[in-house]
Amino acid sequence: MENTRKITNILTLTVVFCLVLGQVAQAEEKAKSLKWIEHKPNPRFAIYDPGTPGNNSDDLVLDRKTGLIWVRNAHLVGKRLTWEDAVNYCKDLAMGNFKGWRLPTLKELKSLLDPFESNPSLSKGHPFIIVKYGYWTGTTYEEFSDDAYHVDFGPGVVFGFPKIHKCYVWPVLEK
Repeated sequence: MENTRKITNILTLTVVFCLVLGQVAQAEEKAKSLKWIEHKPNPRFAIYDPGTPGNNSDDLVLDRKTGLIWVRNAHLVGKRLTWEDAVNYCKDLAMGNFKGWRLPTLKELKSLLDPFESNPSLSKGHPFIIVKYGYWTGTTYEEFSDDAYHVDFGPGVVFGFPKIHKCYVWPVLEK
């Protein structure tokens, strides 16, 4: 009886794992099939317009350097959220018919920083719109688990910030 239960559990986990892998593969195929348009001012980036020309607030940006897909409108939420609310917002987001959005890791969000620029600290010719300054990352601060890393795109600095405070949200998706 115990062996039957173990086999059933293993089979159930295998089915769930295969379903998740199938969804990830479908999302990757969809991302590859999109018509990404080169962003000529900065060829590091490409833009996907989901069919609403003239409305760039729902566009997606492919960062060719990292392979990540970003929401073009860096102020999509329209307000600041606590860290927990930001995590949940990203989980529930369906943008460009994609699910699986999340807060970027510290490394991912820092990858957008340009140390030679400020206000915002993004590379010249970047395609993003409505860039604010203080964004949550999904990376918990090492010294205090009640804090998470926060990237300020004004001066381009990184620091830990209490998760109960409110910051901006910039969702990301892996291609």
